[in-house]
Amino acid sequence: MQYARPDQQTLTQADLFHNALMATRMEHSRFSCAIPQQPATAPADEPEYGYSEISLQGAARQCLQWLAPVLRDLSNSAAPRWLTLIDPPASLSNQWLRSADLDPSRIMIVRSKPGMDATKLCCDLLKLGCSHTVVSWLSPDSSTAPRLERAAQSGQCRSLNIRLQAA
Repeated sequence: MQYARPDQQTLTQADLFHNALMATRMEHSRFSCAIPQQPATAPADEPEYGYSEISLQGAARQCLQWLAPVLRDLSNSAAPRWLTLIDPPASLSNQWLRSADLDPSRIMIVRSKPGMDATKLCCDLLKLGCSHTVVSWLSPDSSTAPRLERAAQSGQCRSLNIRLQAA
């Protein structure tokens, strides 16, 4: 869904959410999201909250074909929260999601603005806890994984980083 702006630009619903999120000056603890209470004992098939990474090598189109079943499984989660994609490749659009049999209404795509720290944005979204999984396309350094791990634990969600490497 797109919304017209007075200067004739259009924004998608995810852009509007992102802009509203970045415009707020509230602390993370004051931002309210419905975070389900963690059960006393987690089911055996349910992975814990935290950070994971997948490394794919090949052409971007081929990597997205390998990634589609993972995203489909995550988007079909019974969790009531979003599957959030931060800075996915440009070819990963709502049209691609539909063609890969994914439900775009359960997926929020967030693109950082130029000059914005994508790792900090990812950590902020993880800490909010509005997503069951936040998928990112970051080039992590040695400090990125621990930061994402802590943020995911804080927001009771999962962080999945996709590392795409050209063949």
